[in-house]
Amino acid sequence: MKKLILLVFTLAFVTSCDNEPIDSAYTQGGGGSTGGGNGSESADLTLSVYELDSQINVVFFGLPIESITNSSFNIANDKIISGTNALSANGSPFENENLSITRNASGQITSNISVNTAGITTNETIINYTNGVVSNITYDYYDDDDEDYNYNFTYDGNTITRTEEGSTISTVFTVDGSDRIIKKESFEGGSSIQTETVAYNAAGNITSSTITGEIQRNIVFQFDNNINPIKVIFEDNYLLTFLEDDYSDEIGGQIAQFFSTNNWNAATYDGVAYNFDLTYNSAGRIETRDIAYNFGPELSFIFNERFSYVN
Repeated sequence: MKKLILLVFTLAFVTSCDNEPIDSAYTQGGGGSTGGGNGSESADLTLSVYELDSQINVVFFGLPIESITNSSFNIANDKIISGTNALSANGSPFENENLSITRNASGQITSNISVNTAGITTNETIINYTNGVVSNITYDYYDDDDEDYNYNFTYDGNTITRTEEGSTISTVFTVDGSDRIIKKESFEGGSSIQTETVAYNAAGNITSSTITGEIQRNIVFQFDNNINPIKVIFEDNYLLTFLEDDYSDEIGGQIAQFFSTNNWNAATYDGVAYNFDLTYNSAGRIETRDIAYNFGPELSFIFNERFSYVN
């Protein structure tokens, strides 16, 4: 159950904290960060704090679940250096956790360990490398073995294939010449069960996502003309974000929010348009963004983001 609650939060915390690239041939390059906020208009400001709060309402096997996540990330030199996270489900008291990260001699992340305020480890992710690239990722949620997984990876040209021990499902990620994911396809017993294909424009923003198979959806993305300040923060672990997800998780929205050049401000899902509320300072730096989706009585999302800057 906790893994369900963490699905949206996973990108923002567990896989975001200053990870090194999986492989220079399979990750996006960095770039300078410009941003704005909190009353200062100076052109040399950089992002210092990023806050992401989310509320998810979903009906899971007939059971209504409301989960709330409040997250705050401290940033220095375009890297997340620390963060806090609080989770609540169906009005329960908030559960606070901190993440501990371990790296190898090359600086690549080898483990994520979550510890609650009582000092008890709740879950851990272990990452193994072969010849500098990720070869295995294991996840252990201590309270429920059903949430555990063990992923193995093989590389062939511009594709990465993920298999899971104990499962007949495999997932193939395809990257383009700019090292961006352009396709995610999952198979069961050799038959394709879900495919997501994404497209980009010359500015580096995702323009569309087409999903077929178990889930069928067409999404069109829109952006403003200002620099997305969190792109440089999250892109050094670009691929790890997706290698750890579930086979059925959509990647388009994650790319739009965290990895596109400009600030995501609208989306059209199967012909239904959603416009987001963004505020800026006079230098055009994003200060807040509110995103709300309502896909009916069984699924809705609310995201509230806040951006703070320093010289």
